[in-house]
Amino acid sequence: MINSYAYDIEVLPNFFSITIVDIKDYLKTFANATKTNAKGKSVNIPLTQVCTVKEIKEMLNNVKKYTFWISDTDDSQLFKMLKFINDLSPHYDENHKAVRNDLYGYNSSKYDKLMIAELLMNATQANNTKELINKLYMTSKEIIRLQDSEESRHSFFLSRLKQYGLPYTDVDVMSLFALNKVGKSVDKNGNAKFFGKSLKQTSINLQWYELLEHELPPIGKADEHFYAKNPLYKGLVCEQLNSLINKWDRYIIPEWIDDMMKYNLNDVFIVCEIIRLYMDEIRLRYNISKSYGVDVLSSSRSQIADKLFIKFYSQFSGLYEEQWRGRKTEYNAMPFRNVIFNTITFKTDPLKELLREMKRITIYNIGKSGLKEIANKYPEFKYLKTDINYGWFEIKINNLVYTIATGGLHSQDIPRILKSKIKYIENPPTGDNVSIWDKITDDSYIFTHADVSSFYPSLMCEYNIAPRHLSSKIFVKLVKWLRDTRIQAKHSKNAYIDGIPADLLAQVLKIVINSVYGKLGFKFGDLYDRLAVLKVTINGQLLLLKLCEELELNGIEVYSANTDGIVVKVYKSKKKIYDEILERWQRETKLGIDSEEYKIYCARDINNYCIEELNGKVSYKGDLHPTMYANDLQKGYSMPVVAKAVCNYFLYDKPVIETLQECTNILDFCLTQNVGRQFHVEFSYGQTCNRLQQNVRFYVSNNGGRIEKVHNQTNARSNLCAGNKVTILNTLDDIDISMRNIKYQYYYNEAIKIIDPIKLNISPNQKSGKTLIKKYSKQYLSLFDDENE
Repeated sequence: MINSYAYDIEVLPNFFSITIVDIKDYLKTFANATKTNAKGKSVNIPLTQVCTVKEIKEMLNNVKKYTFWISDTDDSQLFKMLKFINDLSPHYDENHKAVRNDLYGYNSSKYDKLMIAELLMNATQANNTKELINKLYMTSKEIIRLQDSEESRHSFFLSRLKQYGLPYTDVDVMSLFALNKVGKSVDKNGNAKFFGKSLKQTSINLQWYELLEHELPPIGKADEHFYAKNPLYKGLVCEQLNSLINKWDRYIIPEWIDDMMKYNLNDVFIVCEIIRLYMDEIRLRYNISKSYGVDVLSSSRSQIADKLFIKFYSQFSGLYEEQWRGRKTEYNAMPFRNVIFNTITFKTDPLKELLREMKRITIYNIGKSGLKEIANKYPEFKYLKTDINYGWFEIKINNLVYTIATGGLHSQDIPRILKSKIKYIENPPTGDNVSIWDKITDDSYIFTHADVSSFYPSLMCEYNIAPRHLSSKIFVKLVKWLRDTRIQAKHSKNAYIDGIPADLLAQVLKIVINSVYGKLGFKFGDLYDRLAVLKVTINGQLLLLKLCEELELNGIEVYSANTDGIVVKVYKSKKKIYDEILERWQRETKLGIDSEEYKIYCARDINNYCIEELNGKVSYKGDLHPTMYANDLQKGYSMPVVAKAVCNYFLYDKPVIETLQECTNILDFCLTQNVGRQFHVEFSYGQTCNRLQQNVRFYVSNNGGRIEKVHNQTNARSNLCAGNKVTILNTLDDIDISMRNIKYQYYYNEAIKIIDPIKLNISPNQKSGKTLIKKYSKQYLSLFDDENE
């Protein structure tokens, strides 16, 4: 049996606390916060979508929780704290069943569990709590200083803490969802540096009711004596102290402890809510760990793929890890003539010329500048284009321009709506084997998405592509096993395959197989081989172009191409030849194709669209995805009601204003702003100006104030919602939405900014595009209507 808890640590110079919440009790308390999805399955949804704030608070009060704190003057809870932690050790209960305790934290693998280790190591060594807390505080400072630094890799201090045997299993929710690497920057030495997403920012994606950042009251008479003892602050007045001292270097007095513990408890509840909303991700890791004997409880999907590939390759090769890991293949130059398959040929002169030109290319890296360097050096290459940062090949087939680079194939799409035209014949046939194509007239057409099945892994399997430093026979055999076993598991009617649940096996192998291609280009990984990357991507693009060429030669127009699939307009009269072309292409390339038939395909570009298939399935991507913030916690949060209004407008012909006015969740109207530490946020209302916390949630209202980002040193200001008044909503309440005084016009205009380019078929990136969109905004006359509407 496994008991699960969420926990959080807080440390100040004279204070240390642990807050723990029973996760099972939390899940039980909010078991009814669900809805039924399109597949008829019950899924968990944010609490604020089904409960009032009053109800949430009342239920949270009843959840089992444990709080412990000590200060430099109060050690009354120390032994209770230590007993609770030590009682988490694995043991047998009264029924002789093994019991284990798992504690979930946010960034706990890099902070909280290290602080628990320091507590346990020093609890019996310190002479008093003042000495103990000082040790914990100095440890906290050093952990924070070392976090994510190069020095941390060789730190004996951190190594000592990490190796300490804790009585419980730690699960780090931050690393599990890869929220420790949501952004990337480059330091002064040119090294990549990743930064994470805070728990507060993540809570916004959960639509959590309380966006609470605790701040102790300003330093004043009640606590200034603490700082007078420090030579660094001697002689400074309170105003100076407040500007100099970090909030986690503040001293706390007894009157402020309750607020601190409330803040801490809110953080732990947020961790519980992440677990509740993404329970399938948690269960998946437990199942993988149990079935495959690898610890992935705190692993992201990429890390799971790494660990399982290592295990599988070792099994397939019969080698120990150390016998094959740690190597990579480097190249000084990569000629495309060594990359492109000899079997690839074209029928039309422009594509033949493109192929000849590509085979003359030699590149020296596969990054953005790889083709740019060649384009600048050899301007005579007709199909090779460049801009400031990037190089690519460009070819036009019929009406569509394709871009070929060192990544996947992309077409240069204009914003548009594609609607299938379906006219039923009189007395259409019936029966289980009758498709929609049997029921429609010859002048009807359907937009079809032809998607290459497991495109990159299949290329590796069928064309024997492998890292040069590994056995190609073993590598390809493993990739083929991953691909084929996943397909078998996905479609299996058996509950188990080789003793493993079929649905679990399909999920696991999908994670691994989707990562294999990416690992070929990962410089610090075991599969690194840049030539292998190019063999996959360049040939994949050329094979897709070969398919597009054949379709266009037979009067079947391709409307879009994106990495592993194409969108094609197929008339009923062309369906037979279309099927023959696909069948022949699959036979010649040894690749498979799956097809989806669209009722409507609405796209601003290849990365922002909404789709409704003929079977009623709806899918979204990018700015047109109403719940992107929930599907991917790495994404930001910005007024999801706008995306919902846009999709309803295109898919169901629903006026934008209707969607906006029907929405009853004020959080769907909210925007958020997190600013860097060199800035702070101010809110001005009338003559009053207040400094806000770093993470701010607000909505645009008819009456409210001005919100600004202010530089701490220069005092330079920038309005975060220029020209509009806003209402701050860091703490949600139960005021009816009709009383919120929402400025619906603002949200309507934001929806129109997405709708305009699509309806007008004008890209903001084209010459004078933004000017034309602004000029013709909302003027959707027949001149601008898509021919397929």
